[in-house]
Amino acid sequence: MSIDRVEVIAPATIANLGSGFDVFGIALKEPYDVIGAKRVSEPGVRIVDVTGVGANRVALDTKRNTASVAASEVLKRGNAEFGLDISIRKGVRPCSGMGSSGASAAGGAFAANLLLDKQMSLSDLAICAALGEQASSGTLHADNVAPSLYGGFTIIRSYDPLEVVNVAPPASLGIVAALPDIMVSTKDARGLLPKSVEMRKLVHTVGQASSLAVGMSRGDVQLIGRSVSDVIIEPVRAPLVPHLKEAEAAAMKAGAVASFLGGSGPCVASFFDLSILDGKAIGEAVRRVFESKGVKVDVWVDGWGKGCRRV
Repeated sequence: MSIDRVEVIAPATIANLGSGFDVFGIALKEPYDVIGAKRVSEPGVRIVDVTGVGANRVALDTKRNTASVAASEVLKRGNAEFGLDISIRKGVRPCSGMGSSGASAAGGAFAANLLLDKQMSLSDLAICAALGEQASSGTLHADNVAPSLYGGFTIIRSYDPLEVVNVAPPASLGIVAALPDIMVSTKDARGLLPKSVEMRKLVHTVGQASSLAVGMSRGDVQLIGRSVSDVIIEPVRAPLVPHLKEAEAAAMKAGAVASFLGGSGPCVASFFDLSILDGKAIGEAVRRVFESKGVKVDVWVDGWGKGCRRV
């Protein structure tokens, strides 16, 4: 017997991870969005409620809301003969660099899929969620929706066709996500991207990204830490996040193996080894940098997390 309503958790994510622009992403344990979906006889998808952090910044237009666009795509591809009423409880603040629109898109696709008579694969859902993400950012990118769906560390091997490689990161990989009270929209951040890249910077980035992927698969936290250096994207986006470099330096001094701009920012993400320290000092060090400048900041200290799942 088919179910008629579901509620799912869709985790926040950190994309790029320094050297993997539009390719790498990792799921967090917290924060997360909660997406509710109810089958209704009327065709189409409706947004019936949006609450939580930054709810006033979430589009209610179903053609621009990432959850509704992704869910609509799932219904279309699944030949569904019903519609959906969707509610969104935001735990991931919009304009955070922590995959806010991606979490809602992944959650919308995942929830809609659970209500289909014949469910689709995660790879198919990733396409639907990426189309939802496109409605918000203006470009199709899957580096946030993929880890939110799959969990762990994901690599976008190809965008045409979309192919996601999912890897379980080292159990000892700790993550600090610090979110200052600064707004950076993905669309604005993407507008700063360079049109061309010097060969030496390209070679550096390929080496960094390759060794980061190896570090993830080998369980080598130190190699991961040495492999996030970004000489292409972060330098042009850094001016959008005041005190970024100071915060990164403070995290490294407190024991992080790497510290970098999370996604498009303003999130400051840091990796550390859970087998050596608990990461709290890293979070507090970054917090002190921003609060000393009069900027409020939220900090999460934990390991990596699972993907979308039913509550």
